[in-house]
Amino acid sequence: MDFLLQNFNEIWTLTLLLAACVALPSGIIQGYAGFGGALFAVPLFALLFGPVTAFSIVVILMLTGQLQLISKAVGKVDWKEVLPVAGPGVVALSLGVLFLVSADPGFIRRGMGVFILLITIFMMFGYRYAGKRRTLVGVATGTVAGSITGSFGVPAFPLSAIYFHNSASQPEIIRANVMIALTCTLIACILGLAIQGVYDASILLRAAILYPVFTTGIFVGQYLFKVAPVEWFKKVTYVILICTALVLLAT
Repeated sequence: MDFLLQNFNEIWTLTLLLAACVALPSGIIQGYAGFGGALFAVPLFALLFGPVTAFSIVVILMLTGQLQLISKAVGKVDWKEVLPVAGPGVVALSLGVLFLVSADPGFIRRGMGVFILLITIFMMFGYRYAGKRRTLVGVATGTVAGSITGSFGVPAFPLSAIYFHNSASQPEIIRANVMIALTCTLIACILGLAIQGVYDASILLRAAILYPVFTTGIFVGQYLFKVAPVEWFKKVTYVILICTALVLLAT
């Protein structure tokens, strides 16, 4: 207990308070739109903590939130759809983490800005993959998304989701595929970072403190979904993501 209190006193700073102010709207975006929460949190956390610490905290927040929904998804998932994307994605991500933890933080921040900008543009224009559903396409999609996520700490899973949503499967199966593939990605992120010795007591405590704030935001977002116009909310989210990306590029 003394050890925990000592670390708590060391990390309870203005920076953590600002991170909590980021975690709340991040959770709201995630709860409302079902995407974008991590894209919003990672770059702002990177400005506060550095890119590696930011990424390591966000993947914990996302995984703990995701685990609450996994039990329903496991029974519906189509592994023939998921494995060609998730398998190569995990391998590419694991290799990318080696670059993330060793590269210059300034370079990583600018890379974050570039990829967040590109992914946001993809989502803004509502791009959907319309080609044939070949295994190699799934492998390529997972590899690209995993490489971006692992190497630059940018949640590039929306690229994989685009592939899944082109499926002719039932909506609940598509949703389960997306959720399981995302969970595999998050677990791989955490394991890769842990193997590289990134996690320590201070990072885990920050994640534990921010988790209830993030979760509260998710509940608020789910409520707002019932009362706020979807298109209006998406536009606000896109503007925020673009502005955040530009800030990262300028630092």
